[in-house]
Amino acid sequence: MSPNIKCLDLEEEETFLNVLDKRKDAERAHMLYRLMLVTGLRISEALRLNVEDASREKVEVRVKGWTRDGEKLIRLKTVYFPKALQVRLAQFLRFKRRKGESLAPAAPLFVSRERARLSCRQAQRDFKKWIKESGIEGIFTPHALRHTAATKLMKRTGNAKLVQRYLGHSDVATTLRFYVDVFPEDLKNAAELLSENKNI
Repeated sequence: MSPNIKCLDLEEEETFLNVLDKRKDAERAHMLYRLMLVTGLRISEALRLNVEDASREKVEVRVKGWTRDGEKLIRLKTVYFPKALQVRLAQFLRFKRRKGESLAPAAPLFVSRERARLSCRQAQRDFKKWIKESGIEGIFTPHALRHTAATKLMKRTGNAKLVQRYLGHSDVATTLRFYVDVFPEDLKNAAELLSENKNI
């Protein structure tokens, strides 16, 4: 695993989501961070979502990247919301209605106490608080949720090209650099596979 990669393991992820699920003051945080864990969105991308996006099966998200020549690139990435996430988003819209937050299609999905679009800085502060509240050791940023989603997907599929498309990386080399060597236990499994050959 790249030393730059920090992600939650399965137990930490479950603990984190359970803590958020049980707290009445964490509805917004729970929805935001669960959405990131499912979609692999960056915090800035998730916070650009509007109310109208919550009722869709897929949304087009603007993502920034760089070409191999170092030029900035802005393109659209399709993000899918699976059925279980759509159910949670519908519940979150009901929560927003109860709170008196705007449900206008172009209104921000995630808002601050002042009813403005939640900023990355606010979300980062919030994330640190909930990580601490969950008893998870270490220093994590919301980007760890994107890494967690990518790591799980890579582990379950072994398909770097799929992970590349899912994350919106412009080049599969980026995906390979960060995620291809994430699972040391795969070496043991590889040895077991090769030993199945009767001639060895």
